[in-house]
Amino acid sequence: MSVAGLFDTLRSLFGQGMVRPVTDQDDVLRIGAEFRRRHTNFRLLLTAGKRLLSTLADMERAKVDGRVFGMAFLRAGTTSLFVNTLRMIRHLEALAPQSAERLMPCLRDVSARAEEVLGRRRPPACGQLVADIATLDASQADLMGARLAELGEVKNRMGLPVPEGFVVDACGYELFAGQPGLREEMARRIQSLYDAGAATDGADADEERPPAIYDADDASLTAMSREIQALILAAPVPDELAQAITRACDRLMHSCGGTHLCVLPVSLGEGEGFTGSYPAQYSVPCADAVNAYRRAVADKYSAQAMARRLSRGVPDIDVALCVGMLAVPESAIRGTCNSSNPHASAHAAGLEPEDGQRLAELARRLEEGLGAPARFEWLQGPDGAFSVLRCGPEPAPDVLDGAEEGALQHAGQAEAARHSHMEGSPVHTRLCELLDILSPLTLPPPENPGFRAANCRTLRDIARIAHQRGVDAMFDFGRSQQNFSERQAKQLWAGGAAMQWWIINLEDAFRAPPEGKFIRLENIDSPPFQAVWEGISAFPWAGPPPVDARGFLSIMYESTTNPEISITGDFDFGVQNHILLSKAYVSLSSRFGYHFVTIEALVCKRARENFVSFQFRGGAAEMTRRARRIAFVSGLLAEFGFAIEVKEDALIARVEGLPTADLMDRLRVLGYLIIHTRQLDMIMRIPEQVRLHREKILREIGEMLAGRPQAPQE
Repeated sequence: MSVAGLFDTLRSLFGQGMVRPVTDQDDVLRIGAEFRRRHTNFRLLLTAGKRLLSTLADMERAKVDGRVFGMAFLRAGTTSLFVNTLRMIRHLEALAPQSAERLMPCLRDVSARAEEVLGRRRPPACGQLVADIATLDASQADLMGARLAELGEVKNRMGLPVPEGFVVDACGYELFAGQPGLREEMARRIQSLYDAGAATDGADADEERPPAIYDADDASLTAMSREIQALILAAPVPDELAQAITRACDRLMHSCGGTHLCVLPVSLGEGEGFTGSYPAQYSVPCADAVNAYRRAVADKYSAQAMARRLSRGVPDIDVALCVGMLAVPESAIRGTCNSSNPHASAHAAGLEPEDGQRLAELARRLEEGLGAPARFEWLQGPDGAFSVLRCGPEPAPDVLDGAEEGALQHAGQAEAARHSHMEGSPVHTRLCELLDILSPLTLPPPENPGFRAANCRTLRDIARIAHQRGVDAMFDFGRSQQNFSERQAKQLWAGGAAMQWWIINLEDAFRAPPEGKFIRLENIDSPPFQAVWEGISAFPWAGPPPVDARGFLSIMYESTTNPEISITGDFDFGVQNHILLSKAYVSLSSRFGYHFVTIEALVCKRARENFVSFQFRGGAAEMTRRARRIAFVSGLLAEFGFAIEVKEDALIARVEGLPTADLMDRLRVLGYLIIHTRQLDMIMRIPEQVRLHREKILREIGEMLAGRPQAPQE
């Protein structure tokens, strides 16, 4: 059945007014399947949005964090962004087809502007297949790989100690991968993953199974990885390339003595940490250099690397592999170091105090040369001297495992404090131009009439609309089922009373059937929701604080002049308290008096998808007081590691990359805050009251978290 046919069926079932009672068992099963289909698409929409924001955050950080990058980084990042935006729109189409249709022209417009900045793809201008590391600098990132070009910068521009060596560049990879039949056979096998994903698009496909292109299972990827790696390891290294590697290795051994090699693979077209994306090979004899190169190419097709490219929408053909080969004594000591804390590395490696001081000095000079805190792998030879083996920007503490909205804010704050040494280069200029097209959020809040597809100017605007329309569609569908006894919105019953909260069960959030129109708190099997509720119910609200005359008059004036918050307006007080739930997901949307609050969280077994998000906006006082209240709430959230973005009287906060127990604690904090920050804008001009409320809130949160049951060890 087509999407249009499905919606025709739903319209016939539910009509335009009252929804007829569902009594036929086939109808019950069909509507249940429709809920599961919608929930699957909604979850995949959220996942694509999270990946999009994570990529944007990484590109924002690249402006300032000192890394070396080339056009391959820009193309790969932009490709990933558009792939995930398209995924969001595709999944929105299954929830709200008209909303998805309105976003497509916006996506085409942004895509055209981004393509204009990127320009046409040009293959590298190939000459020699192997280059001495003494000739490398940042301008060669698109030929030698960003991490190896960065190592050339450290050695040749900064004058810091780096082992002698050479690089087999992207042209060498093209020669190897382009030999007859190899690339075509690898591409054919990789395409089968995409074909498997496309097979789930049909009407008769299993609607609950995510397409393989989005989430290929581990067994499929592992089997595919072994097949492709076997092809590579069995393929001959072309004579021209093998001879170039052998000659370069002989020259290196002649100049450095009987030293072994450290083999460092670095890719083009993928984001990389300081160590690159692939494992190094240590203590490789020169006689095995050609085979070591072939093993490095095979590592490009590890199951982990293939999953990373699939999830980020990075085309395999865009990922050329460059391989550095450095002369390293077999008896050398290795370690890693953060330039912001080199003594920790020295202590971990058991270095003597004088060696620790030399390592700290190397870290200081590296950070000074890169213009940002650096993370690097160091080497200490038999003579006691230190050198840099690999290096890159030191990850920010709040974005070590990926980031999104909060990381974008972090990057913006960092930009004011430091600048990349790449600033002013053509590729850095293009990155800034791209981000101007892709990253800013220009839309007003969702309740504003201007929050519509026609006003999207950036990719982030499109993603924001897609996310909101997906949430709206899930709410609307739940509310349309008022006569569907197992799926309708149910009023929460807690503490022996009916609460002003209506629960919409997305799929598996109830451990026992509702009782009439109510669902008991103890029968809700959604740990994220239960954590929020623990915060809501931890301490009774003491009521509004004592208000000064100016605060009261400000609220009265705003109430009578702002139609959006008028008590007699269309938006009824206290009605919008709906909660979407599954076992792993919660989306709480509420209006507390004049304030709009949204809590959204996904806490499931797939840890990389987990996040907690919070939005807080509105108020009845004049703008100065509302802005101060936002600053007050922001300060509280900062105490618990939230990354924060503020725009006038609206706040967006987000956290991810934490253990499950810590994410649950953040949800308890948010549950507490939505109750206990009500009407505080009335006292925002009284510093002493602000201080006392802050102390009280932090004290009670501390007591709440200290008293919670301990989560089981993961």
